[in-house]
Amino acid sequence: MEYPKLRFGLEAVPVHHAGRSFILLRDRLGYNDKPVLLHPEFAPFLALMDGRHTIRDIQAFILRRTGQLVHSDQIQEVVRLLDENLLLDNARFAKHVQNEMQRFREDPIRRLRHAGKSYPAEAHELRSFLDAMLEAALPTVQGIDVDAADPSQYDGLSNIADPQGRGTHAGVSPRSALVGLMAPHIDMRAGATTFGCAYGILGRMKPPDVWVILGTGHEPIENAFATTLKDFETPLGLVACDRHLASEIVRRAPQDILVGECAHNREHTIEFQAVFLAHVQPEARIVPILCSFDVADWASQKPVIDRFCDALREAANQVETSVGFLASVDLAHIGPRYGDDFVPSRFTVQEHMEADQKLLEALREPNPDAFMDQILRDGNGRKICGVPPLYVLSRVLQGSAQGRVLHHDHVVVDPQGSFVTFAAMAFVASKRAEP
Repeated sequence: MEYPKLRFGLEAVPVHHAGRSFILLRDRLGYNDKPVLLHPEFAPFLALMDGRHTIRDIQAFILRRTGQLVHSDQIQEVVRLLDENLLLDNARFAKHVQNEMQRFREDPIRRLRHAGKSYPAEAHELRSFLDAMLEAALPTVQGIDVDAADPSQYDGLSNIADPQGRGTHAGVSPRSALVGLMAPHIDMRAGATTFGCAYGILGRMKPPDVWVILGTGHEPIENAFATTLKDFETPLGLVACDRHLASEIVRRAPQDILVGECAHNREHTIEFQAVFLAHVQPEARIVPILCSFDVADWASQKPVIDRFCDALREAANQVETSVGFLASVDLAHIGPRYGDDFVPSRFTVQEHMEADQKLLEALREPNPDAFMDQILRDGNGRKICGVPPLYVLSRVLQGSAQGRVLHHDHVVVDPQGSFVTFAAMAFVASKRAEP
């Protein structure tokens, strides 16, 4: 390979293993699940693998910079290792992607991708895993006042069972109409209590029949939004797509939101929510929508984004079934792992947890303009990955719901103190939405 080029979607992280320092090169897009460990001395020429430098160029650069002669066969061996692990931008990788996308398009089901890694793959073990989260969150969930909803919204009680199969939780109110939910997509073990609070509330409020899941798209998506008409596979069975509502949203959307459908293949943000719904509300149907735009996109494409939000609301109001909106989001990403040049302290964590509170306050209304004002103050310098789904959620529910914070937490993700913040919120109908 004369001009080796690292591909898009890779992440290099310094790590320590067996008392030695290494560079861990991993694929955040998920085409390769096995990270590559490299010695630190190889770091300089990784930056030169840009498709414009030959092996000899890289060899000469290292010699000039360090005075050390690295044999070309050593560099070739690293290139071979990267190529075998699909980390290079070349014909081999392009063919792999093409084959995988073809398999995804031909399969009527969106297959599970993270079982056995992010959560147990066996149904019995998974149920116990999820029950433990719900049980741990039960005291918090039972302490939440759910009686402020408009009683005219829905009739009847929720039939969601508690983790021990005892029927609905004590204190379920027939007046409580759950129309929106915010849940994390952090590693399930790391966010266990917050996940438990988000889905535990389904046992105390009347859940909708259909959830439009607004998932964070961690990579760019053509036209900013992407849906799929596929059912989602989980170890507990399929979570059905409501194709009638999904097709209505596709029809009303201002742009083609099926063109980016293949983004669902590897993205975990909707899969995690489907797993929980399969456990606590197995009869629920979903409409999966990935959302991906940055603050610059929002500023330049706001009219189109807002028309999409209007299309969601109008489509939900036209169908005869009850519809809720579920945002799968995390909040701040702080520390060296996320590009910051400082090591966070406990005061850094406190600062960002307090900054989160301002965002959550805007979402309680919900007020999309106030939410974006908070984001734009520093150009999303806190790296809130959930901006797109939360903006859509707040705009769709504005004027018809009130949000309540169920839980707010953070997790440290590496030895350098990098951390992620996240929260759970429930949105309760405040008045009947206008048709």
